[in-house]
Amino acid sequence: MLVAEDEESVRAMLGIALRAAGFDSVLCADGQEALAALEDGLEPDLLLTDIRMPRMGGAELASRIREQHRWDLVPVIAMSAYSDDLQEHEIKAAGADAFLPKPFTIADLRGLLTSLLPRDRRPS
Repeated sequence: MLVAEDEESVRAMLGIALRAAGFDSVLCADGQEALAALEDGLEPDLLLTDIRMPRMGGAELASRIREQHRWDLVPVIAMSAYSDDLQEHEIKAAGADAFLPKPFTIADLRGLLTSLLPRDRRPS
């Protein structure tokens, strides 16, 4: 799993929650760092990205990875504390598969992961 989140405390919490759920994760401070990890050969099962980040936000990240067919099957979950219908529409138009408004519970996150990941890609 690849995580792009600029808030250090949120990024750390996501890493802990994902590890507890059985997922290995690579944590990045913004979209530019996440895109570099992908371009360096990382093959994540899923991308979890904040929408508003410095250097490269989640919408641009989603759009950039959707331009590359090698990442077509990587589900993208975009999250934001600024949740409204317009933002959700914009991020999905950029290529995200789901929108997760902050704050969210670990159960909310797990439910989305379960719905987006094929059964053989979920931790046992």
